[in-house]
This record gives sequence, C-alpha cells and structure tokens, in this order.
Amino acid sequence: MLRLRSWLLMTCLLLTGCGFQLRQPAQLPAVMQRTYIVSSGNDRGLVRELYRSISTPTTAITNDVTSATAVLNLLNVQHIQRVLSVSNTGQPLEFQVAYRVEFSLTANGQTLIAPQTLVLTRNYDYSAGNPLADTQQANVLYASMERDMAQLIMFKLEALGRSERKHP
Repeated sequence: MLRLRSWLLMTCLLLTGCGFQLRQPAQLPAVMQRTYIVSSGNDRGLVRELYRSISTPTTAITNDVTSATAVLNLLNVQHIQRVLSVSNTGQPLEFQVAYRVEFSLTANGQTLIAPQTLVLTRNYDYSAGNPLADTQQANVLYASMERDMAQLIMFKLEALGRSERKHP
C-alpha cells in the first residue's frame, strides 16, 4: 500500500514537473457566445464535431440565426477520391481520399475570418479482391478526417480568440 501511494505521488510530481495539464475547453472569441452554423447538409459529421467542440461553458450553438452573435459558415465541403497508382494491367493499387472545407466566420456584419480552405488527405491500398472493404476503409478515413478538420477549424477559432485577448 505504501509503495502504491509513493508511486502515485511520484507520478503526479513527474507529470506536474513536465508541464502536463488536463485539456481545457476551447478559448474562443467572446463574440461566439451564441454561434450559428450554416452548412450545406452534406457535412453532418463535421457539423456534429463542431457542435461538440464549440459547446463550452462560455459558448453555445444556437439553432436560431436571429439570436446568434456569430455565424460559422461552412461554404464548401467536398469529399474527393482519386487513384494514386495502378498495376501494369491497369488495376488500381492505391487511392487517395481528400476532405476539403472552405469556411468563414462573421459577427455583427463583420468578417472575422475571411473564407479559408483547409484540405486533409489520406492514402490507402486498394484490394481488387475485396472492394467492399475498400469502401469501408475510405469511409473510416473520411470520418477520421472530419474529426481532424473540426480540430483544425477550432485551432483557427482559438487563434482568433487569443489575438482578441492580446489586442482588445
């Protein structure tokens, strides 16, 4: 029992000493208190991830654009797939999937983040003997890229929040 306590104490001290901190909620711009998300409808996974990330103790998602203090516009969302390599018989060997999102942020008639485009890509090997598994693999990659894309957008929003706190 004494060993366990000393081990736990040592672990806590090491984690404290290395700068480890528990993940904090996103520090978004104050104007995002009530954010409305405009989307085209073909980006449900991304919108779901953004809802989770933006909903913090100081910010919330609203479904009423008239009560919104900020509007996050998902202007263009695309899933792209292309062949990267083929065999000598013309059979695809490798594919690349890409997830492209153009977004902007407006508040009070002002553009806070001008339209920006973010692109994520992943490659995967194609198996001619199991095309169903390849479709499944592409879908898993797209779901992963949706989570990553939401995180990238949040990084941009947090950067805006940090610059707002530095230059009020």
